[in-house]
Amino acid sequence: MAKLTIRDIAALSGVSKSTVSLVLNNSPKVDPATRRHVLAVMRRNRYVPSFAATALAKGSTRLIGMVVPGLSWHMVASINIGVAAVTERSGFDIILYTATNDRDYGSLIDRILTSSMVSGLLVVSHEQPLEPLVQLHSDGLPVVLVNTIDADVALPSVTADNYDGALTAMDHLLQLGHERIACVQGRMVYRCCRDRYRGYLDALRSAGIQPDPELTKPGDFLPEQIRARSRELFALPPDQRPTAVFAHSDVTAYAVMTAAAEAGLRVPEDVSVIGFDDIESAAQIRPPLTTIQQPFVDMGKRAAEMLLHAIGPTDEPPTDEPPAEEPTAEEPAADRPRLVMPTSLIVRASCGPAPVTRSPRGRSQTTSKA
Repeated sequence: MAKLTIRDIAALSGVSKSTVSLVLNNSPKVDPATRRHVLAVMRRNRYVPSFAATALAKGSTRLIGMVVPGLSWHMVASINIGVAAVTERSGFDIILYTATNDRDYGSLIDRILTSSMVSGLLVVSHEQPLEPLVQLHSDGLPVVLVNTIDADVALPSVTADNYDGALTAMDHLLQLGHERIACVQGRMVYRCCRDRYRGYLDALRSAGIQPDPELTKPGDFLPEQIRARSRELFALPPDQRPTAVFAHSDVTAYAVMTAAAEAGLRVPEDVSVIGFDDIESAAQIRPPLTTIQQPFVDMGKRAAEMLLHAIGPTDEPPTDEPPAEEPTAEEPAADRPRLVMPTSLIVRASCGPAPVTRSPRGRSQTTSKA
């Protein structure tokens, strides 16, 4: 069967050759409905643009796409290091795409499909709806999510154990004698935040401490809101004020520490603060932040391995590199495994013993004079 041309696609689509050309070049001049129609015709007829066909003939399309929410997002560099460690051994190269919150996945997927260059996608998503990626995966292009904030979708994924990480953070604070422990949340629409909050509550209850609703504050990962909610915590009377704060992210912890300083409180002498992520700056602030480390590099490695397995056999040379630590696995569907990577406690200087002027229950230990 002869290879289809742009003229053939135009005839099958009922549009002009120039319209097909505009679609191939991702021109904004094309009506979205027309674009979708032409792309559907291309997919049904397995049309490959000439530049992609040339690469296919040479066997040089060993490319995977990596979609990230932005190049400055704190975890992207570490995840990419892990991905590259695997792809460089396999002979695949990476094409990097960005998809910020104000950009729908639909147009990005159109570009990917019209180029016909990538064999699969790794996606570090943030707030975009994931349904277009689910459909793309169902249509035959392998897609793997990496540390996606809300991964409750029918796609293979690699993420961190947010629940166990929260238990570890809370156990550290409890071992230091803290019982009035506040929680400054992230966005509770995300599974990772729900898991971290569930770990916070379960740790308190296991220690025989009834969670105090006044010590839970929404933060939404927005620094100004976090500072405002933290100021409410630190404005409580001394016998009601928290002696420690579990923050849902390192950035959240930074804002909590700023609010503590504004209230005249010292970290960790007056209030201990623990974060979650272990981003690069966590070791550089003063005091350095105690936090829960997500294994971003290993997550990138495992996600890349999962994607390459879905794509098919590769000519991967042997390597002396030790394997990544085995993750735990939830009960996954066969075609969409969910790997959960263990977290680690990184102890620095932002946490200390509960203040000696208070009992573990928050009451003053000093005795009033008769």
